[in-house]
Amino acid sequence: MFCHHYVLTFNCAQLFKLNMSFWREASSVILLTKSSNVKNVCRDPFKILCIKRSEINSYLPNYTVFPGGTTEKSDSSPEWTDIIPDCTNSNLNLNIIGYSGSPAIKFVSDNEQGSIPKCLSLRVTAIRETFEESGILLCKKMNCDQSENCATVNHLEIDSIDRWRKLVQKNASNFINLCSENNCYPDVGALHLWSNWLTSPLLKTKFDTKFFLAFIESSVNASPDGVETSQMTWNTPDEMLSRFVNGDEKLVTPQYYELLRLRQFTSFTKLTNFAYTRSIEGCEQILPMVIATKDGYLTLLPGDSKFNNSEKYLEVQYELDKHLKDFDSDVMHRLHHSEEYLPKKIIIKNYIPKCGHVLPAILPDCKI
Repeated sequence: MFCHHYVLTFNCAQLFKLNMSFWREASSVILLTKSSNVKNVCRDPFKILCIKRSEINSYLPNYTVFPGGTTEKSDSSPEWTDIIPDCTNSNLNLNIIGYSGSPAIKFVSDNEQGSIPKCLSLRVTAIRETFEESGILLCKKMNCDQSENCATVNHLEIDSIDRWRKLVQKNASNFINLCSENNCYPDVGALHLWSNWLTSPLLKTKFDTKFFLAFIESSVNASPDGVETSQMTWNTPDEMLSRFVNGDEKLVTPQYYELLRLRQFTSFTKLTNFAYTRSIEGCEQILPMVIATKDGYLTLLPGDSKFNNSEKYLEVQYELDKHLKDFDSDVMHRLHHSEEYLPKKIIIKNYIPKCGHVLPAILPDCKI
C-alpha cells in the first residue's frame, strides 16, 4: 500500500522546512463523462466538468478549473474508519515520485496519528469539494454491490441534498454527518491518481495539489454555489482549449497541461481503462521552475535539460538579458507564457513521461 509520504533528502531540506508553513494541501477531481450515447469502438468522445471561479475570489478569480479545494481536518478524521468500508486496508495508492526518481519533496505535514492515511483523506477532500462546488455527490450506498475499485462513479441522490450542500459548505465536518445519516460513503475507490502539481513561483499562494480522474457514465446537472463558483459546464478538451486560445477562458498551467494530455484520447472507454491500470504506478511530482526572460516567461518542468533540482524551485529566476530561445536544449519539457499566469505554448522534445503516463498533445501555432 502506497499511503506514505517521503521525507526530503537533499541539501536544501532546511529551506523547504522553513517554507512548509506557506504551503497548503489540496485535492482535485477531473470528472469525465461520455459526450454521446452513440456506441463507436474507434471514437467514443467524452466531456469534462469545468468550473469557473467567481470574480470575488482572491485567488485566481474568473479562471476555469476542475472541482476541488484545500483539505480540512475532518477529511482525515478517524470517524471515516466506521464509514468507508475496509478503510484501513484499502489498496488505493498515493505513490508520488520526485525529480529524477528521488524522493518527493514534502511540502505539507502528515496526517495526525490515528487519522486515516493520505491516500484516503485526499480522495475524501476531492469528493467533498466537488459536492460543495457543483452539487454532484460522488458517494455510494452502504452494502452496494459494486466493487470498491470500480472504474466508474455515480452521483448519489439523497433527500434534502441542497440543504446538505449548504451545511457542508459551512462546515466540512458535516460531510461526515451527511454520510452517516444517509447510509452512504465517499466513493474513494473510483478516484484514480493522475498527477501532482505544485504551485508555480509566479503565484504567492502555494498549493500541493493531487489530481484524480473519475468517470461518470452520464452527465449530471451541476450548479455553481454562487460564492466560490460562478459557472459550470461540461466540455470536450478541444472545446475548452479553443475557448482558451480565443481568449474566452483563462487557464493556469496544470489545467492547460492536463487538457492537452486528455486531448490525446478520443475514447471514453480507452481513457477509463488507461487511467484505471496506470494509476497504480503513481505519478511524478511537478513543481514548475520559472525563468523571466526578455521576451516572456519560461516554465521548465521535470525532465527538461535546463530544469535543476535546487532551491531555485521556489522563486522566479530573472534572466532579462536573454531570450526564450537562448534556453533551448536537446530535451525540452516546458511552456512559454505571454502573461504571468497564462500559458501560451507547450514545447516537448525528446521527453519521455514517467510512471507510464502519456505526453500532452501539441497545438501547432496555438490552433485547435
